[in-house]
Amino acid sequence: MAKNNQFPMHVSPVGTASWPWLNKPDTRFDEDGIYHVKLVMTKEESGKLGAVINPLMNGGKHNPLKPEKDDQGNNTGNMVCQFKMKSVVNSRKGSFTQSPVLLDKEGQRIEATIGAGSKIKIAYQAVPFDQGGGGVTLRLRKVRVLDMVEYHDPSGDNIEWGDEFTNSVVNDSKDAPEDVDGEDF
Repeated sequence: MAKNNQFPMHVSPVGTASWPWLNKPDTRFDEDGIYHVKLVMTKEESGKLGAVINPLMNGGKHNPLKPEKDDQGNNTGNMVCQFKMKSVVNSRKGSFTQSPVLLDKEGQRIEATIGAGSKIKIAYQAVPFDQGGGGVTLRLRKVRVLDMVEYHDPSGDNIEWGDEFTNSVVNDSKDAPEDVDGEDF
């Protein structure tokens, strides 16, 4: 296995963050968690990424740079690129945890939760692999936020439902009207 420092560091063009999991790892499909983000950019801007990725593909089928599709599956004209980082790394020498370094446009560390729509640049390493048909993975290292859209959790406890819900009573089944025609809804 190649050492981490054998892969040079690259910097992406500015793009728009889509589905960012940068402040805490996503544990939906990996219990240890993975930090990841999709970076959306124009086709012209993606050329810099393609110049790094394409020479490493070596016939592999997993390319992290793909055309962006809309909800109907049509190309939007933009490109989207996947960057990721394992939260827990297990090696022969033991395991360790890691997280991406998150910086504001002045280069200061930030704690705010980066939301979709933020304009970001990503420092990454392009790493080729042979398993599962081969390809390239882009290892996320640092993120610089140029225009922050902060994520706010919609499931917060401070939801104001309004007065109409404070004195409502649930209908008891004995008070419910009978089904007169025998039809189901």
